[in-house]
Amino acid sequence: MNGIIKETKVEEVQFEAEMAYPTIKQGWGILGLFLAITFAYFIPLTMISLFGIDIQHGPFLVLNYAVPVIILIFITGRWWKKNPRNTEVLKLQSFPSVLLPVVIVMTLAIVIIDSEIGSWIPMPDILMEMFKEMLQPNIWGFLTVVVAAPILEELLMRGIVLDGLLRNYSPWKAIIWSSVFFGVIHLNPWQFITAMIAGIAIGYLYWKTKSLFLCMFIHSLNNGIAFYLMVRYSDTFDLVELFDIGILERIGLFVVASAILWGSYRYFENFFSKSKQVE
Repeated sequence: MNGIIKETKVEEVQFEAEMAYPTIKQGWGILGLFLAITFAYFIPLTMISLFGIDIQHGPFLVLNYAVPVIILIFITGRWWKKNPRNTEVLKLQSFPSVLLPVVIVMTLAIVIIDSEIGSWIPMPDILMEMFKEMLQPNIWGFLTVVVAAPILEELLMRGIVLDGLLRNYSPWKAIIWSSVFFGVIHLNPWQFITAMIAGIAIGYLYWKTKSLFLCMFIHSLNNGIAFYLMVRYSDTFDLVELFDIGILERIGLFVVASAILWGSYRYFENFFSKSKQVE
């Protein structure tokens, strides 16, 4: 019996070694590493604050977000390169411009769907204050939310994590798991489902186009809308509350947005199917 168990473990290790980086198990490891890096980063930062230096505004707003993610990308990128199954890391290739109008409409539909789903889970006051700190109506808030977050998160979550998963698993299994990791890495339950939905849409288009530029554009547009609304209407993130929409209008808007999302998917499927036939 012990011999069978040992043999099974050896086979699992060999199977893991033959896979590209990361596997699903390694994806969870990346999340754990991110927590460790973030904790380690804030130790010296806390010490700096003891000298009366403001570590929540100005350039620190960008640094506090970007530094841990950049370190994580650097570490996981090195692990990626060491795995012989990984090639062509960080694909910054272009995408068909004809997709852009549909991508924009799809992103607006995702914003509406995410806003409705987000309204089902009341945002804790402490989280609201945290978002207000990040979404400061100045250049530093803009650089953090609309520039740094889309670039860095897409390099990590699609360029490294999803690309590796796509080499190991079926496309939809890879997309779903990368979206789960994308939701978890936001480190708050309020954003988990909404980030997953956006992650599935972005992940699907990465699978089809292999373009990180397209992923970054969608992410930046999504965050840009949130940034504008928060700056323009600082009391709420909820579109329902913002525009005083009734229950019937909410249902109708949600159904229409869902139909647009499905229609966008069907358009993309048809487009990529025809493109494949031409090739």
